[in-house]
Amino acid sequence: MISLLDFSLIFMVLAFIPCIYRVIMGPTIPDRVVALDAMTTVIIVMLGAYSYDKGSAFFMDVALVLAVISFVGTVTISKYLDEGVVL
Repeated sequence: MISLLDFSLIFMVLAFIPCIYRVIMGPTIPDRVVALDAMTTVIIVMLGAYSYDKGSAFFMDVALVLAVISFVGTVTISKYLDEGVVL
């Protein structure tokens, strides 16, 4: 029988597929940036669920670092697309 955690991980993989499509086929660069940010959010949630399942805090640390890098990267790319320069 499939557990709730397995179901949620399967759902996250299914949510990942449209993000991949939008990153590859996105009509504009901002669309690709938003899709990449959504992909990292899905990965962070998957890492959190996997960490809970395995009872290991290591994956939560990885998820936290990925969240910070994703946030800084998204803000930096957005500023570059808006102003043309990052200071």
